[in-house]
Amino acid sequence: MNLDHVASIGDLRVLARQRIPAPVFDWLDGGAFESETLKANVEDFRKLRLRQRVMRDISTRELSTTALGQTLAMPVVISPTGMSGMVPGGDEGELMAARAARAAGVPFTLGMMAIKSIEDLKREQDSFWFQICMLTDRELMRAMVDRARDAGCPVLVLTMTWPLLSQMNRSVRGRHARLPPRYTPGSIMTYARRPRWVLKTLGAMPIRFGNFVPHMAQPEIANIVTMLDASATWKDVEWLRGIWPGKLLVKGVMDPEDAQLAVAAGADGISVSNHGGNMLDASSSTIAALPDVVEAVGDRAEVLLDGGIRSGQDVLKAIALGARACLIGRAHLYGLGAAGEAGVSKALDIIRKELDISAGLSGLSRVSDASPANLC
Repeated sequence: MNLDHVASIGDLRVLARQRIPAPVFDWLDGGAFESETLKANVEDFRKLRLRQRVMRDISTRELSTTALGQTLAMPVVISPTGMSGMVPGGDEGELMAARAARAAGVPFTLGMMAIKSIEDLKREQDSFWFQICMLTDRELMRAMVDRARDAGCPVLVLTMTWPLLSQMNRSVRGRHARLPPRYTPGSIMTYARRPRWVLKTLGAMPIRFGNFVPHMAQPEIANIVTMLDASATWKDVEWLRGIWPGKLLVKGVMDPEDAQLAVAAGADGISVSNHGGNMLDASSSTIAALPDVVEAVGDRAEVLLDGGIRSGQDVLKAIALGARACLIGRAHLYGLGAAGEAGVSKALDIIRKELDISAGLSGLSRVSDASPANLC
């Protein structure tokens, strides 16, 4: 597919909507309840203005940074997204995204709810991050942590914003929104509008959650959701810290007090995140929450941001307000849905070019030097 005329992440979103079935698009594009938090994540970035500076030496510009001991070609990490393996059709989506991330010099994070397993990804590349949620079955968690350690994952990402399943009104109002899809007489017409996607996915059936296959007889979403631990506390984060030898990034901190508790529990990094607006609706945006979290943490842990990134300008604004790097979820999923691996590469290239140009025109030769002074 020719992506030469794709100029923005928004363009990739349009292509993704045209190429994947409506239930799949609604799942990746929608937010909790009426999507107020999701919209705020995006809109609050747009409200921030960059300060234009001139007559600065920007003949060379450096985008690279470090985060949690990793060198990043730009301050971007691909965020964990459940079931993303099936977004482009079939079950190879996570592998496609991981290859694109490696080519771009940024980390890829494999989600606990991925279609492909830790071992599948390890056969593709040497280094990637792994995400896990708190489960009632601690032995299963320990086993996954051990597998991530054995695979050489340098960073474990604990997503704390999923103690229970929220509701997406957009999917409730739609029909046949169950994922992974089940082809029934009632859903045939919905999926038939995207025959190429259906044929690829049928060829990969049954769609399974690879990380759970070694541990469960029926690793289906309904069974896994019942294992989410709504009773977990910071003591459980301390337990996880005790069994994980690498860097620990806790994802889902929006409150300064929670940020301090995360550091006390042993977090090496904090990701300011509201789960992409997919859990608590009508809550604060990530960029609005970022400065207070940065202030609360100080130099005791690195702070990243996850949620609302749709451009390189957004990345620059987050760095200016104290983030070390940004995790991108929907931005790469739109690329994945639009054109598979090439689409993810395009999404990363768009963000890189926008970041490079915007940093230079803000008077910065190094993106990592961005500060509140670059905003107005």
